[in-house]
Amino acid sequence: MLVSEIDVISPLDLDECLTILSREGIQHRLLAGGTDAVVRMKDGKWRPNVWINVKGLNELRYIVKKDGAIHIGPLTTHSDIIRSQLLQTQADVLVEAAREVGATQMQNMGTIGGNIGTASPAGDTIPALFVLGAVLEIRSCNNKRLVPIEEFFIGPGKTVLRQNEMITNIIIQPQEKNEIGIFQKLGPRKAQSISIVNVAVNLIMGENNRQCLGGKIAFGAVAPTIIRAKKCESMLKIAPITDDMIENISKVAWKEVMPITDVRASASYRRDMASALLHRGLYRLMRRWESYES
Repeated sequence: MLVSEIDVISPLDLDECLTILSREGIQHRLLAGGTDAVVRMKDGKWRPNVWINVKGLNELRYIVKKDGAIHIGPLTTHSDIIRSQLLQTQADVLVEAAREVGATQMQNMGTIGGNIGTASPAGDTIPALFVLGAVLEIRSCNNKRLVPIEEFFIGPGKTVLRQNEMITNIIIQPQEKNEIGIFQKLGPRKAQSISIVNVAVNLIMGENNRQCLGGKIAFGAVAPTIIRAKKCESMLKIAPITDDMIENISKVAWKEVMPITDVRASASYRRDMASALLHRGLYRLMRRWESYES
C-alpha cells in the first residue's frame, strides 16, 4: 500500500469523532499533527483502514487554568506550549521540553496529545508531564475516565487507551513559587532528532540554602516506558543539594535506569549519559534557584 492510498475521515466536532470511534469492525488511528504518522507509514507501520483526522477540532486546543489546575487540550501544539505565559510561569519544565521537540516546523505541527498517544519511550514532553503529576482525561461515547499518566503506558507504543477512546484533556498541577523544573536532552543533533536520553526534574525548594523538600525525576529512552527515578528522588531530601550531593545522586541514576542497546546508542552509553544529564540538570537548577534568591 502506498502512503497516498489511505482513507481519511474528518469529523466536525468531538461528538462526531467519538461516534466514529465507537463503530465496530474498523481499524483506525487518530491523526493530529501527523509528524509521527507520515514517518511510520513510510516505514511500513501504522497502516489502519481509516485515519480519523482530528486536526480541525479546535475545541481540543486550549491552555486554561481552572479550579486550581492547568488544563491542556490534546491538540495544543508544542509552539502553543512554548508561547504560553501561563505555562512559562507555572510549568516551566513542560515549556523547556516542548522547545526540544524537533525543529520549528515540527513544533508548529506536532501536538501534545499526539506525543502522548504515540507512546514512544523517547517522547520529549512525557517525562515533563510525569514530574508535573499529569492526569489524562479519556473519553468514549458513553464513558469518561481519569488516568494518571504513569498508568497510561504499558510498553513501547502501547497504552491503556481502548479502541473507542481518545484523550480529551491533560490536567497538571501548577508549580508553586518555590518549585523549579528543568528538561535535559541528548540527541544526535540538538532539538532536531529523537532523544538518545532525556530527563525532566521538578524540585520543591525550602527556605534554607539549597534545601529541597522533595521532587520528581523522570527519564526517557532508558526503559520500555518513561520511568521515575525513585531512588534518586529519595535522596533529594536527605541533605542540601550541594555539588557533592549532586554527584552522589547522579551516580545512583546510573544504576536506576534500564536502557537497551540499539542503532542510536549502546546501553552503557545511555547509562553514562543519563547520569551526566541529571548531574547537569541539578547543577543548573541550583544555580537558577540561587539567582532567584539573590
